Amino acid sequence: MQRTRAELEAMAHDDLVVRVLELQDMLKEGLAVRDALHGVLNRLLNAKEDEVARYADGDPADLAEDEAELADAWAAARHAVSNPLGLARARHDH
Repeated sequence: MQRTRAELEAMAHDDLVVRVLELQDMLKEGLAVRDALHGVLNRLLNAKEDEVARYADGDPADLAEDEAELADAWAAARHAVSNPLGLARARHDH
């Protein structure tokens, strides 16, 4: 649950400590999930290396609609592995 600054300032010190410890646990879990997904995505990209490279090197104008979607998906996957925060920001901006 998100709290406002005023709510946090009104909380007792012990409650704040408990909340910080909960947030640390949530952060650890989130980072573990991100690392696991990163590993799986990296394995997938390596397994499909030829296909990924073909779409990355090809001219988007020469692709059929379904191929263009696939090319975009592979590009997003490559971006996610190389720069996960950058991809998240790019998706947020769209």
